[in-house]
Amino acid sequence: MIIASVFLGLLCCQQNTAEFAGKIDVDVSNEDFDLRRLRLGVEGTLDDGSNYIFSVNNDLDEGESSLHELLISFDHAWGIMEIGYFKEPFGLENSHSSHQVNFLERSSATMLAADHSIGFANYLTLSDDAHLFWGIYRNAITARFTTLLLSDTDEDLFWHIGSSFAVRKSDEFFQGAEILLFDIESLYQRGAFTAQAESQALLIDETESTSFTIQASYMFNGENREYNINRSIFDFPEQGGGVEVAVRATHVDMIEYLPLMDVIDDYAFDVSYYLNESSKLQFEIGRGSDGFSDDSNTFALRYHLHW
Repeated sequence: MIIASVFLGLLCCQQNTAEFAGKIDVDVSNEDFDLRRLRLGVEGTLDDGSNYIFSVNNDLDEGESSLHELLISFDHAWGIMEIGYFKEPFGLENSHSSHQVNFLERSSATMLAADHSIGFANYLTLSDDAHLFWGIYRNAITARFTTLLLSDTDEDLFWHIGSSFAVRKSDEFFQGAEILLFDIESLYQRGAFTAQAESQALLIDETESTSFTIQASYMFNGENREYNINRSIFDFPEQGGGVEVAVRATHVDMIEYLPLMDVIDDYAFDVSYYLNESSKLQFEIGRGSDGFSDDSNTFALRYHLHW
């Protein structure tokens, strides 16, 4: 929390704009009624033109709060720079915020990916079609590169391929003398139809863990998904009224690193109704496990709101 204190002190010393921001996910499932996510924060612009974000995750059951994101970003001759505590630029699915994913949660494959960390990142536009995102963090050096093979904004036609790479030190999730992560990705959109696939490999000393996920969706009766060229991700739709149907399959194999963990094969079917530009209703049916328990069937209904 030292970083948060310094950051908030900086805001008090600057003429700046500030907006209250947050995210709420309320779930009703075959197991429970749950406030899955309550994230609150503030974001705005400092008088020097840089932008800031400060957000905290809140667990009402435990009465605890934890830092989610704390960063300052600004334009530079090298592109957009970010400094603080935030998510590393690694992979396609992991680069999306939770509300931009067209399922209740990201797939199990992202357990191999990098997460939030302290450091700085640089977002470079190499050309109209190519983008490089890289950063140096407390425990890692991470980079993601994407290039568009097809691009037609009038027709909502996009196809990009990309790859990510990371060198890491041991942390609370993975321990080893040498930790390397690799990722390849592909995203395709033609109007209301989208598809994406991603494969990852995590090398820890003499062990190898792998994952693969593939998904497809179709948007009915509304706006198409919004492809963000500069970030190589999908944004939340700008208008409500759309109904999106999505399917996803995921495979994760970590047996070499965790012999007691079974191979994970997860499947999900999701229907989302976008109420407006900041909220949606989702219904999802899934089958899978966490690798330590038997496969089970699940269903859940979620109300999501962000502002």
